[in-house]
Amino acid sequence: MHIIENYNAKVGRVYCYIAECIWNKYNKKYNKPRVAIGHLEGEPPIFVPNKMFTTMLLTEKDRESATENHEREIIDIVKAKYGYSTELLAPEPDMTNIQTAKAIFSGPYIVFGGITSRYNIDTILKKSFGEDDAREIMSLAWYLACEGDALVNSDVWLSHFENPAERVIDSQDITKLLDRMEQDGIMSFYRYWLERYEKTGDKILYDLTSISWYGHGIDMAGWGHNRDKENLPQVNFALLCARKTAMPLFAWPLDGSVSDVKTLQNTLQLLDKLNYKPECIMMDRAFGSIKNISYLLRHKHTFLQALQINANWIRVIIDAGRQARLRPDSMIKAGERTYYGSTSICQWVVVKTDKTRISSAEEAFIYQCKDPNGEKYIPKDTEEIIAQYPCIIHVLFCQELVGNQWDKFMEKLNMEYERLLTNENTEPISALKKYFIFQSKKCDMKCSVDFNMEEIIRHKNNYVGHICFITNDKTISSASDALREYSTRDYIEKDFDEMKNDIDMYRIRVHTDDRMKARLLIQFIAEIYLREIRVRLRDSEICKKYTRKQIASHIKSIYKIKFTGKKCMDVLPELSKTQRAILEALGLADSR
Repeated sequence: MHIIENYNAKVGRVYCYIAECIWNKYNKKYNKPRVAIGHLEGEPPIFVPNKMFTTMLLTEKDRESATENHEREIIDIVKAKYGYSTELLAPEPDMTNIQTAKAIFSGPYIVFGGITSRYNIDTILKKSFGEDDAREIMSLAWYLACEGDALVNSDVWLSHFENPAERVIDSQDITKLLDRMEQDGIMSFYRYWLERYEKTGDKILYDLTSISWYGHGIDMAGWGHNRDKENLPQVNFALLCARKTAMPLFAWPLDGSVSDVKTLQNTLQLLDKLNYKPECIMMDRAFGSIKNISYLLRHKHTFLQALQINANWIRVIIDAGRQARLRPDSMIKAGERTYYGSTSICQWVVVKTDKTRISSAEEAFIYQCKDPNGEKYIPKDTEEIIAQYPCIIHVLFCQELVGNQWDKFMEKLNMEYERLLTNENTEPISALKKYFIFQSKKCDMKCSVDFNMEEIIRHKNNYVGHICFITNDKTISSASDALREYSTRDYIEKDFDEMKNDIDMYRIRVHTDDRMKARLLIQFIAEIYLREIRVRLRDSEICKKYTRKQIASHIKSIYKIKFTGKKCMDVLPELSKTQRAILEALGLADSR
C-alpha cells in the first residue's frame, strides 16, 4: 500500500490517493485500485483530508476498536508521510442535517431563460464577449425587459430574482461592463444573430427613430428632425426587424444631424460588412429619394419603397394611371377602407445627359413602359445609357385619406411659412418650395413670401388621398399586394415604442459614444425578449387582455421554495390560472 500524488492542471491542485497492488488469480495480473483521501494546499504543502478520510479519522478517534485493520493501515501510512494527527482535527458541524427553507423568485429565470435557450442568445453572447460578461449582459437585459427602468437601479431587482450573473451588479460594475463591450464584440454579436435569419424568405422592415440627449460627451448627438418635437440634440437609431415574426435583427446609432434619406445607404453598407443582405427591405416615404432608389437598384437590393407624392416624376405616374383607377374593377377592400389601385410597368433609367463631356453628371428618371412586358428606354442623341432597371410603381387612391392628408399638408405649409417669415434669409424645404412665391421689393432689400395658391389648389384636386410604392420584388405584382405587405410595418413602430418608452431609451443616460453603443445592444437584447412575449401572448385568449406591466407582474410572482439539507427537493407552489396561461402561451409550461 502506498500514496500517489497527482497534479490536476485544470484546478491547479495536487490530489492524494491511497493505492495498493492486489494479485488477481483469475485474470493472472495485478489490480491497482486507488482511493482519493484528500489534497495538498499551501507552501510548504499541507495535507487536507477529504470527507471520506475525515470520517475514517473521527471513527478511529472516538472508537478505536471500530476501525478495521485495513483502514488503520491507511491512517498509519498517511500519518507516516504527512505527520497528520487526529488530535488536530476538530469535527465540523454537520450542516447537511440542518434544514432551512428560502423563497426564491424564479419567474424571470423560467421565462427569459427559456427564451434564451430557444434562440441561443447565451451561446452568441459567450462567443462575442466571453462567459462572465455574457452572464452580466443577459442579467441586465432581463431586468430591462421586466422593469424597463434605468440600469443604475438594477441592483435591487437582481438581488431578489434569479439571474444568470447570480449576483448584484452595481453602477460601477455596469460602467466597467459597458467599457469592456467594445465594438468588435458588438459587431460579432450582430453577425452571429443575423446568420440565423439569412435566406428565410422573410421581408425586412427598416425605420429610424431619434433619442434626445441632455449634457455633453456624445459626439454623435446633433441637431436634426426631432420626432418627439423637442428642442434638444439627438441621436438617430436605425432598426431592422423581420416582417413575419417581428423579431429585431439589427439596431445601430447614427449621427443625429443626418437626415433619414442619407441613413439608408450607411446602414446597408454596415450590413454588407456583416455579410448580411436583406431578401427584401421595406421602407416608408422618408427614405424615398432618387439617390436611394438608384443605390438600391445598382447594388441589386430587392425592396418595397413608399413614395412622397410631391415629386414631379411620381406625379407623372399618378396622372397616367388616373383613368385606370376610375374603373370599378380597380377597387381594393382593406379593412374598413376602400382603395382604387393602378400599376405601371417602368424602367428606372440612369443616363449621362451630355456624351461629349467626360465628367458630365449622371441623371436618373422613371420611364413608363407602353408594353406590359416592359420594353427598354431608347436614349436621345444627347444621352448615354448607364443602366436600366425594371421596376413597378403601384398607386392607390382612398377617399377617406383625403381629409387627413390635406390637414397634415396644410399644417406643414403653415409651419414652413412661419419659419420663413421669422428668418427672411433662410431657404424653404425643397419639397415645399413650389408652394411659395418670393418677391423682392425695389426700394427694400427684403424679400416677401406668400403662398402659391395655384400649386396648392392643384395639389388638393389631383394628388391628395394618394399613396404610391415603387418595388422590384416580383412577388408584389399588384397594388393590393403592395398595400398588404406595407400594412405590416406596424411591428417596427411597436418595437420603437417599446425601446423608447417601456425599456428606458427615451433619454440617453451614458456619456460616451462607445458606452452608448454597448447600452443599445443590451436594450436590443431586452427587445428580443419583449417581442417573443408580445407575439406569442397575443394568440392567448387569457393573456392578450393584459398590458406589458401586468404580464411582468405575473411573471415576477412565480417562485419556488428551496431547502438546504440531505435529499431535499425544491418545492414548487401551485401557479395561478394566468401564470399557467403565460407559460403555456410561451411554450414553457414544462420549464419548472
